[in-house]
Amino acid sequence: MNRNLLHLLGSAAYILCSIAALEAQTPLNAVSPGGMQNLRNPPVVGGTGNLALPSKEDSNRYLGQPNQHKTVTGQACVTVNGLAKAQIVNPQVTEHVLLIANACSYPIKLKACYYQSTTCLQTTIAGYTRRQQTLGFSADKDFRFAYTEDFN
Repeated sequence: MNRNLLHLLGSAAYILCSIAALEAQTPLNAVSPGGMQNLRNPPVVGGTGNLALPSKEDSNRYLGQPNQHKTVTGQACVTVNGLAKAQIVNPQVTEHVLLIANACSYPIKLKACYYQSTTCLQTTIAGYTRRQQTLGFSADKDFRFAYTEDFN
C-alpha cells in the first residue's frame, strides 16, 4: 500500500478513537428514570419504607440540582410523597399512590416514574391544590419514584 494512504488511515483511526473516548467521558444523557433527564437536570427521587432515602449513588450520578419551581421564600412549590396501600379485595396486591401538593398559585406539569423505569404518568397539578395519583400496582409493598417538573 501507498505510504500516504497508510498515514491517512492511521490518522482517521486516531481521530475516531479520540471522539469515541471524549463522548464516553462526557455523556449528554444519563441512564435515568424513564430516560427523562440529562446529567445537569436530575429528577427528584423519593420512595416508601426502606426505599424512602436516596442512596449515595444517586447524588453522585448527577452534576446539578433538580430544576424545581420555587415559592417567593425559595421553597419548592411541589412536594411529592409516596404511599403504599394494600387492596381490600386482595391484600397481596399493593397500590402505589403519589400524594402531590402544589404550594404555588400557578399550575405545574409533572412527569413521575417508577425509579429507573419507563412506567410513568404525566399530570398537571393546579395551584394551591393537593391530589392523590395512582402510579401503579405491585406485589411489592415499598417502591421508589422519581419526578421532574416541566418548564415549557
